[in-house]
Amino acid sequence: MITGASGFISHHATLAFLEAGHEVIGVDKRPIPPNHSLPTHFIQTDVRDLGYRDLLGIDTVLHLAFVTNIPNSVRHPKETTHDNICMTAHILEAARETGVKKFLYPSTASLYGNNPTPWTEDMSAIPIEPYSFQKLACEQLCQLYTRQYSLPTTIFRFFQVYGHLQRDDTALAAFLRLKKEGKPITLTETTAQSAFRSGQRDFIYAGDLAEALVKAAESDRTGHGEVLNVCTGRVNTMEEVADAIGGEVTFIERRPWEVERHEGSTSKIKEMLEWESHTDVLTWLRGQV
Repeated sequence: MITGASGFISHHATLAFLEAGHEVIGVDKRPIPPNHSLPTHFIQTDVRDLGYRDLLGIDTVLHLAFVTNIPNSVRHPKETTHDNICMTAHILEAARETGVKKFLYPSTASLYGNNPTPWTEDMSAIPIEPYSFQKLACEQLCQLYTRQYSLPTTIFRFFQVYGHLQRDDTALAAFLRLKKEGKPITLTETTAQSAFRSGQRDFIYAGDLAEALVKAAESDRTGHGEVLNVCTGRVNTMEEVADAIGGEVTFIERRPWEVERHEGSTSKIKEMLEWESHTDVLTWLRGQV
């Protein structure tokens, strides 16, 4: 079962699970867009309305449904905290009641905050905005359900995900749209103390990420509440990204919730799942323009 089945990452995850020979039950309160991968079956409902019968016979839950977008969480901290944590608690409880064999939870690298890079899974989380706090709280809920109720869970910290059908509010989608419209690409400028003018990000292709999800679902080594970075271990500046797309660039001031450098360690996921990414973001972008 994949919740949030109408979303961008779900499109890639559904395709990967189907290609691996699994049946996929998609759940979303929105219909699945016509250009997205279609699950084997689809339930159009709010995740919080799922009941015992809906999860009977489900081996793995991939809980992608979430009220996303960091600026939105900054504007609406109370509402997004309530919605995201309550929804995750509801689906965890349903999974426990029906004996789900593996619960996969996508968290975010944003909760590493201002830790020194490269970020490793054993670092203390430092959420600097509500979205990251909500993800961290749900990580701890998953681990609680593993410890207290023996529900096998695995937590992934996604880095900067990109790819086909990415959300319109992502940076790369906005850059490509501005290029198409003949407008300057807007980058946030780093502080004067930084050695680089624009932010640095570890970009992970959604198709590669989906392969990691399938491997985790099928692995005998996962399900103990472990946390795994899903990233490349390589960084690109946002200026490099803009140059790959082409066109004029302008700069604006950095927003208070933005961290200047994201870089993840891949050592743990390589060792546990024998997985690594194989798509380069700059090469992919040049193929889109």
